[in-house]
Amino acid sequence: MATRTGADRRSALSTAALTAAGTRTDRGVPRPPRHPMRSTPVLIVVHGALLTALLLATAVVAAGSSGPARTLGRRSADLAAGTSTSARQIYRTLADADAAASAVFLLSPGDRRRRGLIDGYDDRIRQVRAALSASMGAAVDDPDRLARLATIAARLQVYQRIIDDGLGRRCDDRTSPEGPAICAKADDETVATAKNRGVLASAYAREASHYMSAELLRTAQDLWNYDTRQLREARSTGRWWLLASLLVPLAALVALVAVQWWLWRRTRRRLNAGLLAATVGVAAVLGMLVASWWHWPAADDRFPVLEQAIGTQSGTQQRLGDLLRGRADVYLALGSSVDPAGHRQDFLSRGVCGVPPDAVDCGTLNPVWSARQGYPPGAFGAAVDTVLKDGSGRTGAAARSFDQVTDRLTGELNDGDRAVDAAVARLPRAPRQLGGSAAWVTLLAGVAMLLGLRRRLVDYR
Repeated sequence: MATRTGADRRSALSTAALTAAGTRTDRGVPRPPRHPMRSTPVLIVVHGALLTALLLATAVVAAGSSGPARTLGRRSADLAAGTSTSARQIYRTLADADAAASAVFLLSPGDRRRRGLIDGYDDRIRQVRAALSASMGAAVDDPDRLARLATIAARLQVYQRIIDDGLGRRCDDRTSPEGPAICAKADDETVATAKNRGVLASAYAREASHYMSAELLRTAQDLWNYDTRQLREARSTGRWWLLASLLVPLAALVALVAVQWWLWRRTRRRLNAGLLAATVGVAAVLGMLVASWWHWPAADDRFPVLEQAIGTQSGTQQRLGDLLRGRADVYLALGSSVDPAGHRQDFLSRGVCGVPPDAVDCGTLNPVWSARQGYPPGAFGAAVDTVLKDGSGRTGAAARSFDQVTDRLTGELNDGDRAVDAAVARLPRAPRQLGGSAAWVTLLAGVAMLLGLRRRLVDYR
């Protein structure tokens, strides 16, 4: 009994000693203060700023994704394909008009073939102006395309003025798109005075053709590139917008759930009504964006066919443009008194020579390179008959070769148009775009989130 009492006394003394030692240790080493940036009110503000940035990014993505998503649909692609076709027609008709105008200056004023060439030139100019007028009327909602069309129209007037001055006629109707007469018929067959003959006539032709190649055709090609860029880049652009439309709202949704969980642990297991409403809103936004991009799998599968068809069309149009400009080079080399060798080099650089009917038989052009105005009339007349029709109406060998290649390329363009139409018809219809509505829902979710965090912040203060 005495032994147990002594053991209990020693145990009590040891416990008291340990407690006293711990007390002295706590008093000697104070607890470190909490960092102010880790306090709950500050963390609420930081989380609110991060959520605001994510929700704003979600609203921007939702509003901007409608256009790329709509472009991948059948209706928008059909409209873009139609505008690109009009741009191609403008380009081809301009090049054809330049070839016809260059041929006019090869003939003397009394040559009966001159009247038909002038009428052909005027007819092509009327076609270009009509196409420009129709395209401008359809481009009222596209300021960039409208500006490009206006530039072509202004430069076309400059080109017409050069040709009309060379022909010695005055144009009274320069603004009407489809007037029955572009210029006043001031004796077109007899207007060739001394200043329009020989050197001056070739100078007018050379200046007009240079302006056509350097200004008009380049601007028309830019219009084609502008019209087809939307289709050629639709799939690559849409892929990035699709990823943004899914990942950004999803990141905002995860962030809202994470902040709700953090506050739930800090506030005695209570849900924040503002964060809950924002979470529901962003989930709805994600669903709306998924619905807007529902046609993506089918569009991604079928759009490469359309891109390939447009690429083929672009290559064929470039070949046809080179052919028509090469034909103008031949006329200029034949009628030029200044640097005819330069025009020959321009023609050869276009790469249109080859085996008929895929390319021009350039062997038929040998009389052209040796004939000049001012040389014996027989040689020059024979060269003119080679590149045009002779006096009896028979087409020359070089003219036939050019016509065969032109017809072949025109047929390829027509086949390409049908291929583009078929590719557009296979595209899925774009669903109703909800990007605008999703942006407003995101902004409302942001307001609910800020109100919810503000209330919790007021509770802590």
